[in-house]
Amino acid sequence: MLGTISLRRAHALALMCLWCAWACSGTERPSTRASVDGGLDVWSKLCSSGCDDLPSSPIFDTTQGSAPPANAATLFGPPDNFQGPGPCVLEPQLAFSAAEPGALFPRNWLRPRFRFTPTGDEDLWEIRLSASQERNQLVAYTTRTTWAIPKDIWYALSLNAIDVPITVTIRGVNRQRPKQPSGVRGTFTIAPAEASGRLVYWATTASDVGPSTSKLVGFDVGDEAVIDALTIAQVGERGVRAAGGRELRGKYDNPYGVAPGAAQCIGCHVSTPDGRAVAFTDHWPWNNLLASIEQGSVGARPSYLTPFAELLLGQPWLGMQTFSPQYFWPGNRLVVTVYSPRNMQNGSVGFSDGAPYPSRSDGLAWVNLEAPGTFTADPMRGDVQQQLNSAIAAQRGQAFGLLKLDGETRSAAAPAFSHDGSRIVYTSAEVTQDGRISGNNSEVDLHVVPFNDRMGGKVSPLAGAAEPRVAEYYPAFSPDDFAVAFNRVAKLDGAPLYYRPDGEIYVVPSAGGEALRLAANDPPKCAGQTSPGVINSWPKWSPGSTLIASRNVEFGPGPRTYYWLVFSSARSYEGQFEVPKNQYSPKDTRASQLYVTGVVYDHDSRQLQTHAAIYLWNQDPKTSNLTPAWDDFKIPPVVPPD
Repeated sequence: MLGTISLRRAHALALMCLWCAWACSGTERPSTRASVDGGLDVWSKLCSSGCDDLPSSPIFDTTQGSAPPANAATLFGPPDNFQGPGPCVLEPQLAFSAAEPGALFPRNWLRPRFRFTPTGDEDLWEIRLSASQERNQLVAYTTRTTWAIPKDIWYALSLNAIDVPITVTIRGVNRQRPKQPSGVRGTFTIAPAEASGRLVYWATTASDVGPSTSKLVGFDVGDEAVIDALTIAQVGERGVRAAGGRELRGKYDNPYGVAPGAAQCIGCHVSTPDGRAVAFTDHWPWNNLLASIEQGSVGARPSYLTPFAELLLGQPWLGMQTFSPQYFWPGNRLVVTVYSPRNMQNGSVGFSDGAPYPSRSDGLAWVNLEAPGTFTADPMRGDVQQQLNSAIAAQRGQAFGLLKLDGETRSAAAPAFSHDGSRIVYTSAEVTQDGRISGNNSEVDLHVVPFNDRMGGKVSPLAGAAEPRVAEYYPAFSPDDFAVAFNRVAKLDGAPLYYRPDGEIYVVPSAGGEALRLAANDPPKCAGQTSPGVINSWPKWSPGSTLIASRNVEFGPGPRTYYWLVFSSARSYEGQFEVPKNQYSPKDTRASQLYVTGVVYDHDSRQLQTHAAIYLWNQDPKTSNLTPAWDDFKIPPVVPPD
């Protein structure tokens, strides 16, 4: 069996030399965390030439529909016998020239599925795969326009056909009126790197998001099915208070009929650094909750979450949350959240019957999830809201605090905490609403503030992601903090930034530099869709990267670092639907699905290389799948499909 040859010890000196080279060049490079989580692994091929990973005999697909005829090969003739235009290949996205990159698969990924649309009356197709080190070509005949590589063949191919173009030829004929086949030929590649972690995403069927219309869904890398990772019913009653804190939410504001104080919505979720829980923003008045996602305790409060910390997270007018592993260990478990100012006379923190709407001065707060203490209202001491806020204010600086954002003149939203705990990158917008980015903005940029052990400090724009009259938002640090992925809208027109058709995914060095537009933004040209226009949004990195450090390995020139990104997109897919509208719906209600793409840093050229998107065909096409999180989630195992 193939194994990973770890270079963490044997090549420590080589790594030090690389770091020295990066330091001398003035270019920031991956931290030690990357080398622990994923990097410095070299995969050794079992076979480099004359390999028998691909079968010598044709495969006849008999799973559905009519079986291909036994004489299928004679209807197609020699492998190069085809003419264009050929089928439009939608999955996987293929490279047809150097200027049009194809998909790059992690070597442990879900086996490729081929999906295409015919150009005429074809009803029989041949799918042919070849690679330079393979003795045979895979040849499959099918009457369907969707076909996946068998598991055993994909496993064998991913051991040896690494870092070389895998050529795909798809030809079609009509069985009753055969003529020269239509055909198309392109390539995809398997990386000499694996993807790590598990994905958990938000799946919904309605704009009216409630217990029966939304949930969190998850799967492990390579799984061919998904599971319900967390539902609103599993979170249940949490003592959620109404905005003023005097009674449980739900007495007067319960559109979904759940029990008073119960969770009403799961949204904008992130993983805790240990992968055992998710933190998410609930429904109005936009408080935050934590819930276990681990088998045996799904929906429960994490054991370290104290009653007072849950009270602090239950304040209204909060927003998206973020963690750093440097501030998540026993005795020092922190979360950073957006914090809107209060509409009240007795202070700037606590519960409030109202908040600025919209806001122009949201800040960032840290909360100690292990904050000691409890709160019990005393009817004899007056107004419950005043008691709550006095108790909260007394713990400012100990149980929670507001970060200094020196020099910030706008409102904060959508923060991302670096893995090394040194800084936070966030969205700076003129107008925010309930901790989120609102419309009516003429400037939306990414800003960076040092965390400075809870103190904050001077804010600076992230060069390359703070362009005038361009919206940059939803930032995410790569696992080694080298790069930041973000959403970008080229023209601000006053419309809200949530679910914008013209959104695209970019990557920029976290130290600042030139932003790079990802090739994964673009659907296949033959599909008749272009980006901007397909609602590309919400990029998140996998939890590990892989550094191919040596120039002498069999995978090309190196050194290279491999990263993986997941994002949502509303480009056309099989089974796509319109999400039913309500008063809160965006203008464009096309359902979205999730896609993954590879991003490779070439250390010699100091350039990032990007690739086409990979559709996740294990997800449910009957739900709109958004806001993915990719981390070391400890979700229950997915049961393989029959």
